[in-house]
Amino acid sequence: MVTAGEGVALGIESRVTKLENESKNEGVPIFGHVIEGMGNVGGSDTSTTDPVASLFSAGVGWLVDSIGFIREPIDKLQGNPAAIQADVDRLAKVSDDLKFLARDQRDDITSLQDWTGGAADAYRSSMKLLRDEIAGLSKAVGGFGTLLAVSGGMVITLRQVVRDLIVNTISDLIPGAIAAIALAFWTFGASIAIFIAGAVIAAVTTVIKCTRRIVMLKEALGRQVGRLGTLEEISGDIVTSLARFEKAVGAKGVSPA
Repeated sequence: MVTAGEGVALGIESRVTKLENESKNEGVPIFGHVIEGMGNVGGSDTSTTDPVASLFSAGVGWLVDSIGFIREPIDKLQGNPAAIQADVDRLAKVSDDLKFLARDQRDDITSLQDWTGGAADAYRSSMKLLRDEIAGLSKAVGGFGTLLAVSGGMVITLRQVVRDLIVNTISDLIPGAIAAIALAFWTFGASIAIFIAGAVIAAVTTVIKCTRRIVMLKEALGRQVGRLGTLEEISGDIVTSLARFEKAVGAKGVSPA
């Protein structure tokens, strides 16, 4: 729970920073590197073409009947980088606005330094706490943005990784498919049958690699949900603390959740 006194913002900042760092590190076991937040979600993922389509352009579209399932991992990884980034940007703006508000609150307190007495001390103490609470809320909102960016970034990045794995597998298979056709007459079609068997094995191997990463992603996103819950608790504690102003003026507004 948020408690009165100095250091509220510092305590919240420490908790949120820990959540953000844990979130970013979720990408290490999946991609081999951290996934940064609040930046360009998805990075260079602009690919919308079906990687299996290259089989048709290479003149071996018949292979789709045997390895068409290789595209399924991509279908499991949907995401709109532009929409996610727009949400992240909105949260970043709210966080910045709250940060500036906390700064203004600090300046207002400084301007009252000539006011003395018990009432003055109580007012300044309350306003300092309010400044810390606003700063803490700014950090919490920023944390929401970071977790959203990291979660979305993991999905988009994995989609690109999976697509590259599939594209590379298909590219490796195309020369063999062409060669199998060329040899079909001399082998009475056996070259095609042998090649298809090998192609299916290669496609299955790729799907297994992709599925393993997708499972890891689902586990990581599950942990992200837990972190979002913690951020909700932090924000809720701040809102609960701010309810003291309603009590002070006898307001009967909606109670914070």
